[in-house]
Amino acid sequence: MKNFGTIVAAMFVTAVLVLYMCTFQVRFTEVAIKKTWGKTTGTAIDEPGLQFKWPRPIQDVVVYDKRIRTLEDRTEETRTVDGKNLLITTFTLWRIEDPIKFHTNFPDSVEDGIKKLRTTIVTHKHAIVGERTFGEFVSTDPSKRKIREIEQELQAAIAKDAHEEYGIEIVDFGVRKLGLPETVTTDIFRSMKADQDRLASRYVAEGDAKAGNILADAEATKDRIMAAAEERVAEILREAQEVVGGYYKEFDKHPELRIFLDKLRTAREALKERTTLIIDAAKESPFDVFDKDVRDRLGK
Repeated sequence: MKNFGTIVAAMFVTAVLVLYMCTFQVRFTEVAIKKTWGKTTGTAIDEPGLQFKWPRPIQDVVVYDKRIRTLEDRTEETRTVDGKNLLITTFTLWRIEDPIKFHTNFPDSVEDGIKKLRTTIVTHKHAIVGERTFGEFVSTDPSKRKIREIEQELQAAIAKDAHEEYGIEIVDFGVRKLGLPETVTTDIFRSMKADQDRLASRYVAEGDAKAGNILADAEATKDRIMAAAEERVAEILREAQEVVGGYYKEFDKHPELRIFLDKLRTAREALKERTTLIIDAAKESPFDVFDKDVRDRLGK
């Protein structure tokens, strides 16, 4: 009986070891591939659960995480087509889409695939940014900035190479940080200031032109009003001359009275200011109107 228990225990341990060597577990976040005598066989296994295989060295299993990963590019200077340098940091969301192709290219470790993907990103970044102008990244005019368009172009180029060559799917791509090297910041700001100065000069010129038009319209309106006023004044003067002409006809009937009134008007004009006169009033005209005899004679 003692030997029988030992045999049962040994058989149980052996069964456990055989089960351990001939099975493997695939989690719902993983994908696995089988390798027979060092070569991949069959298709990738992405169904979670217990799977069977031949023990080593006949078959081996490579398991990859199929969840989305984030890869942040190193910040480095990238030159635009017009010779300006930019500091661009990108992010890439990626996952292993074809485990067999990925393992064929990077059999040693996932890190080798990440390094290759990083190199692909940098290569396309320099190529595509090098075909774009600085104003498509940095501009005071929002309509000239094309960052989203550039991101989409980069994602399409990187995704094509990553899918076809490495079995990697690019889920998303974007520019995380955009900056300017210190050596070019001053020149860029000077250029932007010059653009704003030109814009301000244009606005001033437009304002001066509008002001000139307003002044010209005002002058034309003033001239029209003055012409109408002068025409009205001339009309009033003509009417007054007609009235005065009637008075002069009456004065012609009394010449002494007309002379007397003319002298009074002349004296009033002469003495309009505060004045002291020492004259012989009886002899000097028109001041002889102050002589009583003259007034009496003119009054008859």
